[in-house]
Amino acid sequence: MTEMLVGPVGALLSLDLWHGTDDAAAALAAGFALPAAGRAETLPTGSVLRVGPRRWWLLGAGFSGDAIAQALGDSGTVTTIAGGWVRVQLVGSTWRGLLMDCGLIDAESPDFGPGTVAVTLLSHARCVVHVRDAMRCDLFVPASYAEHCLAQWRDLGWQQVAA
Repeated sequence: MTEMLVGPVGALLSLDLWHGTDDAAAALAAGFALPAAGRAETLPTGSVLRVGPRRWWLLGAGFSGDAIAQALGDSGTVTTIAGGWVRVQLVGSTWRGLLMDCGLIDAESPDFGPGTVAVTLLSHARCVVHVRDAMRCDLFVPASYAEHCLAQWRDLGWQQVAA
């Protein structure tokens, strides 16, 4: 059985770099390493998810967007994006099968373990999947598609519980 907990994202910043050669400088400026493609890192300040070729999400209240943006200078930008997303936590032993019911993702691949991130279509919406551990993943659903996705997932039998 897998439960679906729906709630706000919390603090979420998007870190975008303009040039491919800026990764090392941006990491130094930000004060933390930037994960490789398809990966996430958990830090004392929150989590850093790689969600695109030149984009990372900073998830958690411990990041100072202003300080990071100032340190980056003209090599990138930091933008608050939390209002555009809804977090759906899947908790239980069957979350991998649930993802494959509504999307184009091989969630049962041994390479799709804790600390991985995928950007994929789920129920016609571009969602971000962050594998937390064997029994839990976080889905980030665009707020404009949340009601559609949640309705479809309930129709598929996903059990929503109070967050």
